Amino acid sequence: MNNVTERYTEPPSVRLRGRDAERRTLADALGDARSGRGASVLLTGGPGQGRSLLLDHIRDTAGDFTVLHVGGVRTETDLPCSGLQRLLHPVRPVLDRLPAPQRDLLHEALTRGGGTGTDRYPLYTAVLELLSEASTERPLLLCVDDAELLDATSLDALAFAARRLTGTRIAAVFAARDGHPRPTAAGPVPGVTELVLAPLEDRAVHDLLTDRAPAHLSSPVRTGLVRAAHGNPAAALGFLASLTPEQVRGERPPPEPLPLTARLRSAQLAPYEELPDDARRLLLFGALAAEPRVHLLLDASREPDDPEPAPSVSTLEPAEERGLVRVDGDTLVFPDPLLREALVQGTPAGRLRAAHRALAGVTDREHAPVEFARHAACGAEAPDADLADRIAAAARRAKRLAGPLAASHTNERAAALTPDPDERACRLATASYESHLAGEPERAARLLGRARPLAVSDRRRAVVALIEAAFETCDANAVDAAERLYAVGRDLIPHDRTLALRALVRSADSASYAGDPVRHARATELAVPLVRPDDPPSMRLIAAFLEGCTVSFRGDYVNSTPLLREAIRLSHGMSAPSELVWAGICGLRLGDAPFVRTVTTRAAESARSRGEHAFVPPALAFLVFSEFWSGRFPSAAGTALTGLRASRESGQSIWVAQNLASLAMIAAIQGDVDTCHIRARAVTAQAGEKSLGLPSALASWALAVLELSRGNAADAFFRLRSLVHAGPGHGHPTMRLLTAPHFVEAAVRTGKTGWARASQAGYRGWAEAVESPSLLALAARGDGLLATGEEAADHFETALDLHRACGDDDVEHARTQLLFGASLRRSRLPGRAREHLYNALETFERFGARLWVRQTRAELRAIGTAERGPQTPATGDLTAQQQQIAQLVAGGATNREVAAHMFISPRTVEHHLRGIFRRLNIRSRVDLARLLN
Repeated sequence: MNNVTERYTEPPSVRLRGRDAERRTLADALGDARSGRGASVLLTGGPGQGRSLLLDHIRDTAGDFTVLHVGGVRTETDLPCSGLQRLLHPVRPVLDRLPAPQRDLLHEALTRGGGTGTDRYPLYTAVLELLSEASTERPLLLCVDDAELLDATSLDALAFAARRLTGTRIAAVFAARDGHPRPTAAGPVPGVTELVLAPLEDRAVHDLLTDRAPAHLSSPVRTGLVRAAHGNPAAALGFLASLTPEQVRGERPPPEPLPLTARLRSAQLAPYEELPDDARRLLLFGALAAEPRVHLLLDASREPDDPEPAPSVSTLEPAEERGLVRVDGDTLVFPDPLLREALVQGTPAGRLRAAHRALAGVTDREHAPVEFARHAACGAEAPDADLADRIAAAARRAKRLAGPLAASHTNERAAALTPDPDERACRLATASYESHLAGEPERAARLLGRARPLAVSDRRRAVVALIEAAFETCDANAVDAAERLYAVGRDLIPHDRTLALRALVRSADSASYAGDPVRHARATELAVPLVRPDDPPSMRLIAAFLEGCTVSFRGDYVNSTPLLREAIRLSHGMSAPSELVWAGICGLRLGDAPFVRTVTTRAAESARSRGEHAFVPPALAFLVFSEFWSGRFPSAAGTALTGLRASRESGQSIWVAQNLASLAMIAAIQGDVDTCHIRARAVTAQAGEKSLGLPSALASWALAVLELSRGNAADAFFRLRSLVHAGPGHGHPTMRLLTAPHFVEAAVRTGKTGWARASQAGYRGWAEAVESPSLLALAARGDGLLATGEEAADHFETALDLHRACGDDDVEHARTQLLFGASLRRSRLPGRAREHLYNALETFERFGARLWVRQTRAELRAIGTAERGPQTPATGDLTAQQQQIAQLVAGGATNREVAAHMFISPRTVEHHLRGIFRRLNIRSRVDLARLLN
């Protein structure tokens, strides 16, 4: 005998993601039945957790078993023996093999119902005997789904049998809803081993969606579905099925909230429907409240004119008994978060609005402005100007308390209730910009698209244009963004001087990213006259910042320095991320790496704490500059990777390019040739498309540093010389200045002393104007390269003294020692050269700068000196990327985790691992862990 129904079932690998342990338990139960030991298992879990799928799975894998299956039906719960009748029907012929008393008793029960009297033992033993007899030829599998809905007689008889399967060839698997009212305190099937189906882990839900989804399911949409499903596979698949093709591709936002399927919603609500009205009302209030406090729910549920007793916490007891909620102190907890969604989606609109109004009446609008605004807006019947004003005021409080994203949602609610179109446009535009600050570019664009056609006044249209242009600075062509912001700022001057200044400083920023000093100067000329002596410090900082950068672009470092220092002074005590980033740029132009590191760290922390995630990428991008200037390469690599991730998440492609360029520079310093070239090519492609001169110049600089460290001075010279005349989108004036020490070195090595002296003069002028010890050290090093004999030695000694005074530029200090040692070797002074080269070697080895280690060792060999210091580590023959992968894998990371950490594919990780095993002459991850740990 086979399964009583035939049905199509998908491969278990598709249907049962994340249930490996449960599948092993069921396989063990089948094995015990085959070997005559018998087994019984009870699967419990909430709706949609996969109980029925696991039963289907064990039925599909029980090829040599006779399979009997029955599912509980709510309408037959009160019919005695109805479950037994359906379950045992396929084995009715076996009845004839039983003794007459048992045969007759079972026949009576299955045809006319029975077993409800006090003496049910004979019936239960007859059921056990029938099952034992049916398993004589082939092992027997019993599958009982929705056991809690079986009639009591059938369930008790099957539970009786399940407790007595030892020594039989029978496996019994029950599935029941967790938390449903049970006939006994021990559960629906007392004495049977219970296996609770926990929610799936996020990775399992992700894989399940990957199995079922179209190939074009976008990653952000997939992540949103995983988050909304709360580990429920049926919910995840239902959400996926509800999306349109545009929503699947991420071109349109998914519905909010994502709709539960009717079947899942009905299953979630079934026990709720059995509750008393007061308990149901309290649960609905709890589902609507973001933080359901019991005392507030009770306050909201009290009706002033209701003669019935006021509800109390005991009103919730029926729901607690069914496991629907739990009272934890003053908080109402829903163990299954999807029940909250089911309650909201399954309640009529009129009742929902009334509930929201009741909750708005008991919500403190001062301390919980977001909650008040949500309930007030959702409870409104029609647009209401007064209510919209109160919600807009709540949005301002929400921004202070909860950040810009909460304020954006609140302003959107205010806009929906605002009758006046122009005012509605204002609130939508504000919501759009706040969403942009929060790092939600797609939502920001949608809100701005709704605001644009509603703007009536010239000022409102100009504000909308400003916000739209601000979006473009993150993802559009930098030159185009600078032009548009300049035009918007000019149009705003008659309406709002402060907004005009903001538009113009953003225009100058875009021009600077493009490497366009002409457009930067034009924006500055229009912006600076707008600022008055009595204006707030933030406006005066902008004026000093713009004017200082413009003068610095012209090469007038003597006059730019006081302006830049004034901007830094004005930034003291400020906490706005944008002002702190501008102060950090001033610090970079002054060569003050410690200040830049401090202020940009503050900017990133401030942006995160305020929820202004759009400012995190620029803060981290300039923090990376200070870190690799001061030789903090591991920290710089981590910061750049974090910035790269934040840039991608917030849709800011210009900072993606900037962080990739920084990572290319770090790879160059570490001597990772392949990685440096890959990253530099990626930057060049993005920078060319969007006219990003700053990252383009940084990528070229990285390639030049790489060539210098490989001894290819000519290639480095030509790369850096190309930056001298590079126009906007391909180079940057400040980068030409920062690259001067390397350019001088490359030019001297290739005999281009004219180019070297011209570059050195500009760099020394800058270093002397800003009086930075680290810059003066590099200027002295350049003088040493251009001099000979004792004059060169004096310049190098001056450079080393300045490096020691600075104490924050170890790698450049080591490079100065290398160049000085090489100069002394060529002057036939090996004794003096040796100590400088040893010191340089020690520093380069500490930072993993492999190619400079090779250069230094070559210099030591040239003076006939054996190397000293620690032995080459076991991973010394690996590239920098391979070393990083090896360390992560040795620490226990999987290929997928390593890929996510390093922004490469798992296949690439596997390729590198094979190379690592080959180079280290090992065979496994265990060998690698032993070697490195």
